[in-house]
Amino acid sequence: MKTKIKILFLSFFIGLNTFQCELFDPKSKITNNELVEIVTLQQINANSMSEGQKLGLTIAYSHRFSIKNGPHLFCREYSTAYLEKKAEWELNIEQTYATIGNAIGIDIVVERINGPCAINNKISACHYDGVDGINDLIPYAYSTEGEHKYLIPAYIYYGINNLKNAKEACEGYNGTYVCYDPTKCWQ
Repeated sequence: MKTKIKILFLSFFIGLNTFQCELFDPKSKITNNELVEIVTLQQINANSMSEGQKLGLTIAYSHRFSIKNGPHLFCREYSTAYLEKKAEWELNIEQTYATIGNAIGIDIVVERINGPCAINNKISACHYDGVDGINDLIPYAYSTEGEHKYLIPAYIYYGINNLKNAKEACEGYNGTYVCYDPTKCWQ
């Protein structure tokens, strides 16, 4: 048995030395263009990831808000700490957002999701510290349309007229604003 293992190991070693694989070739390096592509792909993956999962939360359910037959506006995610609130918070959610949408001039569709929610064109996020005595974060992820066509107009609908940007809107409710794309975030 020892002889067979020695022969197998020796054969492997000779084969490895005889046939050089690019994987082990120290001369092959990543070019600058390849490095940019890798970083870009990582950024795309990070931006399309669920905000709650990115924060390490176990997401029980979510709501994705979109313009009817149009882009996603934002996602709102709830951790398992909010399971008891699900029925209460989903009771009239469609009617509530239909009212807001009518007031600001967009047709809002609400999608109820069991588990996490992600939007592919996420540019920013707002993390609220919790509500109703529950201290788990409630993460929101916004698209450009979510920030510009929904967030500030919705605040104005509720009578808050002095906001200049999405960052102020988030921080106005003690949320933490995160910008993922400084060229598109409204801050």
